[in-house]
Amino acid sequence: MAEAEPFLSASWYRVRHLRLRLREHALVRLHRYRGAPWYVVSDPLSGKVHRLAPAAWALVAAMDGTRTVDAVWTEVSAAHDRPGGGEAALGQDQVIALLGQLHAADLLQGDAPPDTHELFERHARQARQKLVQQFLNPMAMRFRLWNPDRFLTRWLPYVGPLFGRWGLLLWLALMLPALELVAEHWPELTANLGDRVLAEGNLLVLLVLLPVIKLLHELGHAFAVRRRGGAVHDMGVMFLVLLPLPYVDASASSGFRSRWDRVAVGAAGMMVELAVAAIATFVWVAIEPGFARAVAFNVMLAAGVTTLLFNANPLLRYDGYYILSDLIEIPNLARRATQYWGQLIETHLFATPPTEAHPATAGERAWFLFYAPAAFVYRQLVMIGIALFLAGEYFTVGVLLAIWTLVTGVVLPLGKALRHVVASPRLRRHRVRAVTITAGAVAGLVALLLLVPAPLHTVAQGVVWLPEAAIVRAGTDGVITRLLAQPGARLVLGDAVSESEDPFLQSRLGKLRGRVAELEARLPSERFSNRVEAAITETELAQARAELAHEVLRESRLVARTRAEGVLAVTRPGDLPGRYMREGEVIGYALPPTGPGEHGARIVRAAVAQDDIDLVRSRLRSVAVKLAGHLDTALPARLVREVPGGRDELPSKALSTGGGGPFATNPRDPNGTRTLGRVFQVDIELPPDVPPDAFGGRAYVRFEHEWEPLGGQLWRRLRQLLLSRLHA
Repeated sequence: MAEAEPFLSASWYRVRHLRLRLREHALVRLHRYRGAPWYVVSDPLSGKVHRLAPAAWALVAAMDGTRTVDAVWTEVSAAHDRPGGGEAALGQDQVIALLGQLHAADLLQGDAPPDTHELFERHARQARQKLVQQFLNPMAMRFRLWNPDRFLTRWLPYVGPLFGRWGLLLWLALMLPALELVAEHWPELTANLGDRVLAEGNLLVLLVLLPVIKLLHELGHAFAVRRRGGAVHDMGVMFLVLLPLPYVDASASSGFRSRWDRVAVGAAGMMVELAVAAIATFVWVAIEPGFARAVAFNVMLAAGVTTLLFNANPLLRYDGYYILSDLIEIPNLARRATQYWGQLIETHLFATPPTEAHPATAGERAWFLFYAPAAFVYRQLVMIGIALFLAGEYFTVGVLLAIWTLVTGVVLPLGKALRHVVASPRLRRHRVRAVTITAGAVAGLVALLLLVPAPLHTVAQGVVWLPEAAIVRAGTDGVITRLLAQPGARLVLGDAVSESEDPFLQSRLGKLRGRVAELEARLPSERFSNRVEAAITETELAQARAELAHEVLRESRLVARTRAEGVLAVTRPGDLPGRYMREGEVIGYALPPTGPGEHGARIVRAAVAQDDIDLVRSRLRSVAVKLAGHLDTALPARLVREVPGGRDELPSKALSTGGGGPFATNPRDPNGTRTLGRVFQVDIELPPDVPPDAFGGRAYVRFEHEWEPLGGQLWRRLRQLLLSRLHA
């Protein structure tokens, strides 16, 4: 358990004689977050907002510039110590940290004349830090260009009503029919989407449309802020994955007392984009194919899809993040979540006393525990995915972006954390413990990645394979009356398996036989009396005999017979009598006996991806198979055959994405079995007790390989991913 934080500080002498007060331009509002009071101090000049707990605000409010910090702290601490004094007073270390934050934000002034050199130096240092942070985050490089306040004030009387209740109703009136049209034309909108979007001409159109759409998005934020009394003084260009897009600083909304006002500002940009996408949908449906329709489609794509994938996602620091923060009433969610994880490590691992002035509630801690790792992982995945996509199209740009992402997202944060461990003043009393634990954790992680073997397996899908001749099928439509051979009986070629009846067939046979007999009796007399009539009768007789022969053949097919030797296997034989079977339906199987070297009847023919075939060939330990319909049982199996070379043909359509399998196929292939990449076919022998209903069905194969450290496994998959994306 961590020790309690000391109330007094050895560094108190540095601030105790200062006479401080808030600057006159600072604005203070009382907010309530999750039922607790907070004081929000906003700086209209910089647009920054700071949140203070009641204990911290009591200290700041008592600083009038005439009394020393020590006198103010003593008075406030005494007031909090009295019964009914509210939450505990701040310790001296917490006061020093609070004053440092307010001083860095230029919100404090003292009785001494300001140090001009220090002010300029601090301003230059903050500017350098801001510039470095922009380049270290490839998702948020910003450059200020314009103060839009005068423009917004001029147009607010005309545009402002759109960002209120009537605007919401109008937005809903646009969105509902647009969504219905999108659902109605979904196949047409998504057909061959990748090729259409990535075409060179279409990419050029997107590059032109995106800045315009994002400008409307940012103006939506700006007008929503101005309508609610906030100020917007910063507008410029940000680089999102090297693409220049406009931005506005709407941080003044964080000073709004109502969280619904803050949510409205966060959602305004997305609502503007979705409204533009809705209008483009109406245009796309109404006009004929051509350039204008292609532009409308790209507007739908840019204003709709990108908004939902990026802006609405709370794991990225865009609109969805700020909306979530306001809805759950946790300002600065990302920063506080990261700090909370750091405090957990310092408190529970390094035994450092906590310094949080206002402890997080149980609900906030739950959000912090989830949000920080989830946002970190998702942000890296998004950047790596974009880098791989760009590398496939533009190799140099993609590789540079991937390196940039790795350095800024992983290397620099780790370096900063290590520097904190070895140099932070907070850890000076626990430095040995912190360094020892950190070194042990790093060594353990390296050993886990590079030295400790871990289980390794790959999976594939296949079909339980049988030769077509081994399948006993119904020869024609009919109702099965009885089984002529029992399951397990040894059959030879042509043996009868079941007998069916078809009353309509028997009736038709009787009519045709009568018709043939009638024509045969009439034909001899007509040959002597009327040769023309005789010729007609001969034609009718030939046709009747052909129909009779066809129906007789169908009658013979009422008895289903084997087309191969084997042992009869039937699924639920008791259910067959009285069951109507259509021509071609499966009645049973003639399974070849399983003797030495005889494994053809119980084979799973699987397709293995190119990335996994080397492991299957060289490092295979065991094989297990689960059959569709029997997923609760893993059957031991063994690999008996492998096709040496890869091919672009699947053994069954069931293994394609269209059939529910994992392999994408060429849409131009009429059979649906020609793959876009190479696959390798392997045959796996199943044990003798395979359920009869499994034949022809799907099978899930698990290959167990020799164990390998996680680092080797990750390196193999990363190398394969890069090679596949770079078409190497």
